Order: sequence, then structure tokens, then C-alpha cells
Amino acid sequence: MSTLLQCEAINARVKTDPVAFICEENERYHQRVQRVANTLLTEVSRRGLVLLCGPSASGKTTTAALLQRFLQQKGRQACTVSLDDFYLGRGLAPRLPDGSFDYETIDALDLPLLHRCIGELLQTGSAQLPQFDFHSGSRSADTHSLTIEDDSLVILEGIHALNPRLRQSLAGHTMWKVCIGTFSSVYRGDDCLFTAREMRLVRRLLRDARFRNSPPSNTFDMWRQVVRGEDLYLLPYVGDADVTFDTTHAYESALFSGELLPLLREMEPDSPYIDDGKRLMRALEAFVPLSPALLPPDSLLKEFAGTPL
Repeated sequence: MSTLLQCEAINARVKTDPVAFICEENERYHQRVQRVANTLLTEVSRRGLVLLCGPSASGKTTTAALLQRFLQQKGRQACTVSLDDFYLGRGLAPRLPDGSFDYETIDALDLPLLHRCIGELLQTGSAQLPQFDFHSGSRSADTHSLTIEDDSLVILEGIHALNPRLRQSLAGHTMWKVCIGTFSSVYRGDDCLFTAREMRLVRRLLRDARFRNSPPSNTFDMWRQVVRGEDLYLLPYVGDADVTFDTTHAYESALFSGELLPLLREMEPDSPYIDDGKRLMRALEAFVPLSPALLPPDSLLKEFAGTPL
């Protein structure tokens, strides 16, 4: 499943035909999502859940949106519910031994509310769902109504989508389990520039700065806890997935080079994460920058470097 990408080959494609490069990678990703949609249409004939999990910055939001769109194009009603909307909020998660908040644990979600809302939706076809505001770090006072049909597929996306505690109360309903992630590393010769996990860090640094009002130092500060959460709360259940696929786009290092470098260069010299920032800067500087203006409207990478789908 994993792929080793080479910086030299990426730069050569960016220099010679960047549009074709982007289109090829976009089509490859779309075909993977389309295959999942086709499987669901064949295997799930009644109302059910599609549990879509993946680590931070794996592209869950765009993948869920595309999967929903592909299903609807085939005449099957589908909708997406994000686990993020069920977060308890800033300062309300369980505490770690050092006194900090553990926002990665499933107990940072309002599980009773989640089980009630999703159970009601699947049983009755209608429910009032919460909305979380990442800028304020709290749940909005507003809710939104969702109504589904007898054969609708509800895509429930989030890092904890495969957690047995989430699935337990919904066990009486049809479920299909999907796991996505970045499984490809980027090299220059024999030197690794980005591991698969670091590629997600680069994605998240840019996304958090653009869409979540979080500067690089803040994202670096959260990253160790994010990784710990993935190891504890996600990786043990990846093997339960019915299908797993890679969301890495071969050109994304070049895309993020021009977008993230200016933000990293603005980090305070006395930041405790300045060395981490410099390491990523050195890696990004190895790539010929690729303009986000070339991204197609339905590119997964717009979730991080543009306007999400």
C-alpha cells in the first residue's frame, strides 16, 4: 500500500507539465473513492452507516463529501455527519497525568448525545444534530435538522469512527467501515524528506493556519498529543476496516512548499518548536513550488491549501 515518492521526479513533473500531473493524481484518488461507492451500492441495500475513519489531516472531510456525491449521482441518497460536531469543547475533555486536556480521546466527545442522535436518525429517519465552532472552541447553540430516506447511507466521519465504543450502541444497524490515511513517504535520493505521518503534519499546519485560526507553533504544540491519540485510539482498530486506501497526492510537497514556507518563516525565533519548523522548511525548500490556483475544484488538497469541497 505504501509508496516511496522521489523529490527529483516530483520536481521534473512540476516543471514539465504540472496540470497533467495534478489531473493524474486527482483522478487516481477519485477512482479510489468511486470504488468504495460502487461497493456500497452493491453490498448495502437498506439504510445504514458508513464509518469513515482516518488520522488527523488524512482528508476525511473531502473524502466523505466525494463519497456522498458519487452515491447521489448513482441515485442513492447519502449524507455526512462529522464526529467533530460532538466535541464537548475547549477545557471540557478528560485530563492527562500532566494536567493537560486529552482532546484526542473518544471521551472528548459527547458520546451519550452522539449515540442518541445517530440512533434516532437511523431508527426514525430524522434528528437534530449539534454544530461545533472551532474558532470559539465550543459547541454552537444552534442545531440543524437532518432527515433521511429508508435506503439512505449516513457517512459518519472522524478519527473515532471505528472505535468499538462508538459502534457498540449502533450494532443493530448496517455498517460499512472505511479507513483512509497518507501511507507514502517522500525521499531525495536515500534521504527521507517527509514520512507519511509528517506529510499529514504539513497538511495540518497549513489547514490550521488557514481555517482554524491556529499558527504553526500552536499546531506543533498539539501534534505530539495528536500522534499519541492516533497510536492509542485509532491504530488498534484500523484492521477492522472493510477497505483502506491512501490519500497521498504525489505533488503535494511541491504544492505546500509555496504555501507553508511563508508561515513557517514567520515563527518566533524563541519558539520551542523553531527547530521543528526549520527542519520542515529545509525539506519544503527542496521542491519547485506548485500554485494552488491549478487545483481542480474537487481536489482533496483544497481541504488544506484552498477552499474545501
